[in-house]
Amino acid sequence: MTRLAGYVQIALGALGVALIAVLTFDPTADAQRVPRAENGRVDLLAYPPQSLDQPRLVNPGEAAWLETVRPQYAVRLLGDAAARIRPEHGAVVPAGSLLFGMRVTGGYTYCPRIDFNAPVTRVQCFRDFNDDGVFDGGYLTRHSSINTQFLANIVHALDRVVPVPYEPVEPSDALETTSTIVFERLRNGQAVFRKYIDAERLTSSYACEPLAENPELCTLFGVTLRVEPVGDAVRITLVDSPDVRQLNMIMTNTALPTRN
Repeated sequence: MTRLAGYVQIALGALGVALIAVLTFDPTADAQRVPRAENGRVDLLAYPPQSLDQPRLVNPGEAAWLETVRPQYAVRLLGDAAARIRPEHGAVVPAGSLLFGMRVTGGYTYCPRIDFNAPVTRVQCFRDFNDDGVFDGGYLTRHSSINTQFLANIVHALDRVVPVPYEPVEPSDALETTSTIVFERLRNGQAVFRKYIDAERLTSSYACEPLAENPELCTLFGVTLRVEPVGDAVRITLVDSPDVRQLNMIMTNTALPTRN
């Protein structure tokens, strides 16, 4: 039986506050007022740590382990999604493309994975406002300085799009990437770590928290470990990991455009 752990919430970035324009979107008789620009949240599934089948000595700045992550929600386009021209160009997304789900106000928008090393990292994302299996609204992404393919700084420019059908799919190897957990330092006797998704370092550092019932063990991102100091380094032993863990990756940058 697959063991599924609860959510661990992780965040990226934090800037100033701005007013957010809203759009009355009415593909059906039930109009919805939703922000035209907002931050998103991606629900990720994380799989057991790699390279921890034996205890490992890890120095500060070294990877403690790697793990596979993939978006929890995904769909496949059943037709070509037309290009957008304004306010910025958004390329055609061809039929058969797999899109990952990003949580926004009132539901999800679905985006193709973002090549963060490309000269232009902007992609189109799509919404189905009446849950009929056809995308009828869409955004553009802004992705500056975010080095992961599964989250944008913001989605913005919400507008109607040429309708395009889609179908939900199960989490897929085609939408997976690698997360790296790096040992940072010992702080007041606790081991502190940083987490990366692709090449993006998450804003916060995270201590391995001792278990109340067994203080010799600790938990980090839903994984139970034994972490023993060895000078400035630590010896890490994997004690237990669920088959699948759920993580939330959230962009907290609220410097949003007021018009789009």
